[in-house]
Amino acid sequence: MATETQTKRETFHFINDPSEVINEAAIGLTEYHPNLSYSSSHKIISRNDLETFRESHVTTIGFAGGGHEPMFSGFVGPSFLSCSVSGNIFASPTASQIFEAIKLCQPLHSPSKGTLIVCGNYTGDILNAGLAITRATAAGYKVRFTPIGDDVAVGKKKGGKVGRRGLSGHIVGLKIVCALADKGEGLDRVGDVMDYIAGNSGTIAVAFDRVALPNSIVTDISTLPAATIELGLGCHGEPGLRSISPIPSPEDLTKEMISLLTNTSDEDRAFIPFTNSGNDQAILLVNSSGSTSDEVLAAFAELAIKYLKQQDITVVRMTLGPMVTSLKQSGFGFTLWKLPGKDEKGPLSLREALEYWDRRVETAAWRQ
Repeated sequence: MATETQTKRETFHFINDPSEVINEAAIGLTEYHPNLSYSSSHKIISRNDLETFRESHVTTIGFAGGGHEPMFSGFVGPSFLSCSVSGNIFASPTASQIFEAIKLCQPLHSPSKGTLIVCGNYTGDILNAGLAITRATAAGYKVRFTPIGDDVAVGKKKGGKVGRRGLSGHIVGLKIVCALADKGEGLDRVGDVMDYIAGNSGTIAVAFDRVALPNSIVTDISTLPAATIELGLGCHGEPGLRSISPIPSPEDLTKEMISLLTNTSDEDRAFIPFTNSGNDQAILLVNSSGSTSDEVLAAFAELAIKYLKQQDITVVRMTLGPMVTSLKQSGFGFTLWKLPGKDEKGPLSLREALEYWDRRVETAAWRQ
């Protein structure tokens, strides 16, 4: 059997100092968007009206390692996140950083409606969130925590108790629950809806190259073998579901990716509970991994809508663009959220889902 060989090449980054890339990016973002504030000591971006907003609303925090921008810093603002916390490149924020964000989001000496914290399902993120929340609860803060695992490339057997990796499903969920928070809903409702969306969503991604960390201005990057793509590669370079060579046609690639999201007969990956009744409706997010253009995303979006329609799944809303990136990696992913049924009894109705999805936001990165 032929073995695949990896080669290395050099790539470059337009940075001044690897240790300052997060601070420089965040400072630039807040200068571009004056309705944002930035704490460089804890790498926290917050909405400028947070001090007033937190008095009468549930607040929301998204956190992750750096290198995935615009997640989450680009989604801070009215009707979206209250604040975001960034770790170093591909590294979780510390418990102290997350605790500082909780304190920023809640007035300790007056009644608070609480804070929802969301991150991807990664061990370091969950451990640090747990430490921060333990400290916050002991100090009198009110917190609910939802880690999101939406990567269908990680099957149930492989995921085990750890579960799936988080990709871009949390962006879909936060678009809805942050709107609920802005409308004055309580923490229980906001958290329940986040859990509901997480249980009805999935993501599959494909990478056209590996990712290079900005450890210095010029760095080595391990490349995929020639004429090879990797289906299910994680957003930090974790192993994918399989390598594909020769490169398939866009139609064949899209068909396989959509099947991984929708095939309810695949017991290991049937994460999204489609009813197969002909009445299923969905929201589709087509995410660029960093350098993939809107034109390419749009072509794959059209194919995805076509293949979903063939399965009697109607896409009623769609957005695309760089939402969750891996620096400047080339590749993309499909995130699919099965919307509530018309007569479904649950924490969110179909009417509400579409109303909150369409709600205007004031952020740096969301594609209205």
